[in-house]
Amino acid sequence: MKMTHIAVACLLFLASAATAQEMQQAAAKSTPNAPALEVKVRKVWEDFKSKNKESLGAALADGFREMEEGGSGFGDKKAEIAMVDEFELTSYILRDFTVKSFGTHAALVTYLAHYEGKSGGQVAKSDSIFGEVWVHEGIDWKVLYIQETTVK
Repeated sequence: MKMTHIAVACLLFLASAATAQEMQQAAAKSTPNAPALEVKVRKVWEDFKSKNKESLGAALADGFREMEEGGSGFGDKKAEIAMVDEFELTSYILRDFTVKSFGTHAALVTYLAHYEGKSGGQVAKSDSIFGEVWVHEGIDWKVLYIQETTVK
């Protein structure tokens, strides 16, 4: 009887160790990875520049919001995608990325951007700091919130 208890205890220990390892592997897949999130940010910029609305829309989370300095209020996913037609992004440089994890399913990404483009025939350029909240939604990382602040 004692041997049976020992065998059952060993099996329970092995099963719990396997479950813990599976949970760690699942968390690792959804834990924010700084280089991977930087790639996603750069892809959003490139999608905007190339006017790839479908890909841009796929990168924006449900409930997406954004705020530009000097804007009249929050924009949503629809407004962000429509902006592709209103602003022609001609060039951009992104640098100084930092990623701060907020658990396994959220991260704050900050970086500096210099960009140039045209809006309504007028040339526009800006040096800005961006703060973006990225969330793990479904099987992928998506941007939930973008805040742009112009740097003088």
